[in-house]
Amino acid sequence: MNLDPDEWNNHASWWDSEADAARERLRVDDATLTEAKGAFGKLGSSSIGQEYAAALKARSEAGERFGAFASGVASHIRRDLQSYGDTEDANTKALST
Repeated sequence: MNLDPDEWNNHASWWDSEADAARERLRVDDATLTEAKGAFGKLGSSSIGQEYAAALKARSEAGERFGAFASGVASHIRRDLQSYGDTEDANTKALST
């Protein structure tokens, strides 16, 4: 089996960048949430505005969860790559003695 560590490190880096990108793409700041609550006027602010703000907040939370997931994938790749390298080194030493 031939494993390309550089390619796997690049793949882990992609997951890291995707984690950051997902957080940024889906992030909703407090000012936007406040604005969303009042976006439907006086009558709509207590109903539609609240629901709109809740949907935006859920979107932001989903971005954080996906970001955490993507970071976990990157860590998993790096951990397994390190484990594979350590095992290969140990096997090489064992076979050379």
